[in-house]
Amino acid sequence: MKKAITMMTIPMLAAGAASGQGEFDAVKRGGELFETMGCIVCHSVAKDDLATKTGPSLHGLFVTNPRDREVLGKKKRQSVKADRAYFQRSMRNSWDELAIAESGPTKGTPYGAVMPSFAPEVISDEDLEAVWHYVRTLADGDNAGPAQVMLTKKDAPAAASPLEIPGEEPVADRTRVFRAPVPGTSGRAVVVGQPNGASYAFDPRFLSLREIWTGAFLNLKEERNGRGGKPSNPGKGAKMLRYGKPVLAPLTSGGEVVDFEFKEPDVNDSEAQIKYLNDKVDQLDRLAALDAEYLGHSLGPKIGYPVFMFRVGKNNLMQDILISDDGELSIVVRGEIKEAQSFQVGAEGLADVRVEGGELKGNIWTLPVSADGKLHTLKARFDGRLVARPALPRGEDWTPQPLVIKPSEPGKKPLELPAGYSAMTWESPLDLFGRAQLFEPTGIAIAKDGTIVVSTRTAGVWRIRDGKWSLFAENAYESLGVVIEDDKGDCIVISQKPEITRLIDMDGDGRADMFKTVCDDFGFHGNYHEYTHGPVRDEAGNYYFLLNLSHDHHNEKTSWRAGGPFMGSMEGFRGWACRVTPEGKFEPYANGLRSPAGIGFAPDGRLWYAENQGEYVGSSKWVPLEQGKFYGHISGLVSLPGMTPESAEIQYPLWKDKLRKGAVWLPHGKLSNSPGNPAWDTTGGKFGVHQGQVFIGDQTLSTIFRIVTEKVDGEDQGCVVPFARGMSSGVMRPVFLPDGSLLVGQTGRGWISNGGSQDKLQQIVWDGKTVAADIQGASAAKDGFTLRFTKPLAADVNNEALAAKFKMSSWFYTNDGKYGSPQHDKRDETISGAEISADRLSVTLKPNGFGQGDNWLVRIYHIHLTDTAGLFGDAPVWKALETYYTLNAIPK
Repeated sequence: MKKAITMMTIPMLAAGAASGQGEFDAVKRGGELFETMGCIVCHSVAKDDLATKTGPSLHGLFVTNPRDREVLGKKKRQSVKADRAYFQRSMRNSWDELAIAESGPTKGTPYGAVMPSFAPEVISDEDLEAVWHYVRTLADGDNAGPAQVMLTKKDAPAAASPLEIPGEEPVADRTRVFRAPVPGTSGRAVVVGQPNGASYAFDPRFLSLREIWTGAFLNLKEERNGRGGKPSNPGKGAKMLRYGKPVLAPLTSGGEVVDFEFKEPDVNDSEAQIKYLNDKVDQLDRLAALDAEYLGHSLGPKIGYPVFMFRVGKNNLMQDILISDDGELSIVVRGEIKEAQSFQVGAEGLADVRVEGGELKGNIWTLPVSADGKLHTLKARFDGRLVARPALPRGEDWTPQPLVIKPSEPGKKPLELPAGYSAMTWESPLDLFGRAQLFEPTGIAIAKDGTIVVSTRTAGVWRIRDGKWSLFAENAYESLGVVIEDDKGDCIVISQKPEITRLIDMDGDGRADMFKTVCDDFGFHGNYHEYTHGPVRDEAGNYYFLLNLSHDHHNEKTSWRAGGPFMGSMEGFRGWACRVTPEGKFEPYANGLRSPAGIGFAPDGRLWYAENQGEYVGSSKWVPLEQGKFYGHISGLVSLPGMTPESAEIQYPLWKDKLRKGAVWLPHGKLSNSPGNPAWDTTGGKFGVHQGQVFIGDQTLSTIFRIVTEKVDGEDQGCVVPFARGMSSGVMRPVFLPDGSLLVGQTGRGWISNGGSQDKLQQIVWDGKTVAADIQGASAAKDGFTLRFTKPLAADVNNEALAAKFKMSSWFYTNDGKYGSPQHDKRDETISGAEISADRLSVTLKPNGFGQGDNWLVRIYHIHLTDTAGLFGDAPVWKALETYYTLNAIPK
């Protein structure tokens, strides 16, 4: 048995260090960090894990007596000791020494330079030490480190005010409203902080107030840290006055409490998650039977208190919740009451419960039929007194802030763009209290009047008008997309983890004051990976969005992983593409998705999406999204009618041949690990010569690439070409501006990006004249591949000389329950000839024996120029003259 040891650490002041005095188990903490930072996805930790991973196995690497490890250093191989110093170098400067594979199909070759470098701003020295002690346990017997290592936390300097507490959201003289789960609520909770020191949580699960606390309002540190795997908390030092049970829960006409637990259980309620995952009653049937819905909330003038809106049966209700300075709770209910409406009063922690209007019998309050909006009020007092808000050195400042644009500085890697292009950085606005903020621009849209709307993961929704930033709405929860419905950006639709929401500025003051729920009929369990990507809208007004699978690394039973190691469904159409009609009807659209992060309509009206590599997805891919089709990952099939994880009808052998084949593979570790949203170049030449092509970025590799597709013999296929490398963060949202430039929203939090920054907004601009020699696109030919160039080949370049400068290799991927796929049957293709076109803008390369036999199709072909000297005359040449072509059919 391994012994536990205690160590005293040297005081550390690095950003993100653990705070507070006391001991903590470094091995446990390191294991948690290893998972939340995503290390477990790229590195095996089990001795017999033979899965193909992006990085080396860590089992048996860091042993008691450090062993030798072969690495590729600066252009040469060398041997190093796999000790603590090597571990730290690998974390802080991951590309300086690339590990050489010690086993498997890639044995003897270096792993790719895809692991991000973890700066102290991302993981502190203290946390890095914890990870070290965890990886030391990944060995057998005496080679392993201690199972427990107790370290002492460093005392953090006392905050001079709440504004200095990480993640703290204080309240000044205006009520603040955030979409954020807190312990004891579902993931769809709405939390409210009043200026008088009272705060509460309204939970759409019960359509009811659930929790009350006093003192500090809210701390979003957990949501803004890493992948956001834990719920947020009341503010530092807050005192809970009431916890958990609904205060005023509406009843159905049958007398049952409205409870949407089946689609939004309390966060981390594993028992409920397991129950409904294995229940044969379908979620849509439960929704229809319950006949109730959360409709959203509005904000009142001046102090901004919310009015919650919901429907129960035929009754459309509104509810105001106010807590007075002396601790009296008032809940005012009004609306169109077409049939008597009853509520169950949860009196725990309350005293002197009384009503004005309706009838209170025991704990049931019944309101009569009323069509005139008559007010009905429940009042009560709660145990404990309100605590004043912590004093603030300054209040809110809603003054628009100038947009500052500067030339982009190099990130972890030099920024590489074709000649003629340059990059500018748009500096982020400060928050309402003048603090620098985490600003991850993951949704961007342009209104007809030129207003730019930017939605973010945790900093709310902002607009740029007349060269100035202004906050439009602060209470968004991981918003990954935005659509503008009017001409000025006063009415928008955004995605959030819990729902699709319409935000409207009703009074024209520049701030959203109406938050209408467009759709929340899907399951949301508060899991960190349950992202909602989109939405996008078609010409008929339907909205389409993507629901990622879940990842619960604490309890495998809460989701059905279908034999895979990570992602699974907790039910509720996770792993589906969905649609909501203009009338608000929720429609499951397509299934088999895993971790899609991009969706968009092409100029021809066709819908496409980008999928991330993993279980049942051999590599990332670009695919047409079609109604009723299956896209590979079977976990989401558990949401089909009558299905549970035990259903024989949804096992992989019955579905693998139903796969809707992808159009373009995005080779993992080479070009794309985590593709984001698409942007089609419809600028009419304002951005260069790539009109009509789709630009997509990669969140992990901090790159942008172009995709060109074609249809051959009924099959979608095409090529992908590098465009930009070394962006500052993880590229998620490229959008073309009216001037033809490309605005690029980026995030590097949770999934650390090669760019190094946690957030960034950059603009790529073309000078309007310079065109670098590049591969414009590729297409399949009867006898090979035709490559088109942006510049003509020099007159003295002949077919034979050009063929000798190309290299071509090919392989194929497989889809199964393992994480990703290796390159199967990789081979070097012999180019037997080349044929330059008459205009010298293209060449057809002819691999030896192309099309003969059955081993040419459903393969990826890497085609690249090894030497460009003299090929394009005096034209500047882009560094990455290469393309990856996915061949599904050969022209007849």
